Amino acid sequence: MDRLNLLYNTFCNAGKELIDPSTFPYREVGPDTKKWWIGLLNNLFLKGYLAAEYHNLENLPEYGPGIVAANHFSHLDGLLINGASAYRARREVVFFAAKDVYENNMVFKTMCNIVNCIPVKRNQTDRVSLLKAIRLLKKGKLFGIFPEGQRSRNGKIAEAKDGVAILALATGYPVIPMGIDGTYEALPRKAKLVKPVKVSLKIGEALFYNKVKKPSQSQIAQVRDEIMYEIKNLRNEAFDWKENRLAA
Repeated sequence: MDRLNLLYNTFCNAGKELIDPSTFPYREVGPDTKKWWIGLLNNLFLKGYLAAEYHNLENLPEYGPGIVAANHFSHLDGLLINGASAYRARREVVFFAAKDVYENNMVFKTMCNIVNCIPVKRNQTDRVSLLKAIRLLKKGKLFGIFPEGQRSRNGKIAEAKDGVAILALATGYPVIPMGIDGTYEALPRKAKLVKPVKVSLKIGEALFYNKVKKPSQSQIAQVRDEIMYEIKNLRNEAFDWKENRLAA
């Protein structure tokens, strides 16, 4: 439960002195609303090259904090979610990005810079990056998380880690579940080029959880499983919609 205690203390604004905004990876992220042309170019690529479709955009809040949670198939997922958010309300969804991949993969780095990611050290507690995420939420912004913790290796949704549930219970902010389909086929692991494969995103209704100071492991597991249940259903619905469109 050390990570839970860390998250709770961070949410209460402990540790601000750790931030050094001048150096990577602890620089401050950019403004919440980037120049309009970034969202435009993103959607031109997504809709023009990948024929992206967004479903239930009304479920994405136009203002206020929210934790966006989605399945993770590809480096394209963050772009797709931000494309939908820009299309809906010109809002950004800021994600964590694995620092080691960010530094060694130019495609990933470019995508992260477009969608304004927070580089984070994997396999250890990165308090500064965590603090930045909490501060974004407290300022009324959208923060995105992939509960699986990494991209799919086989095109199937993997088991979720506890992070999304801990974040939801520690903050009490709504969770907006999303299901993504097609991005694995468009840009799987180790691929160098994006294939022109149709992709789709379906947004579910917000899930609300009461703020809990020190939730039990069973509470965390229940919330985690509820969120992943919604994500899997939304992904299946996005897949069915895409298949029906292709067959029409």
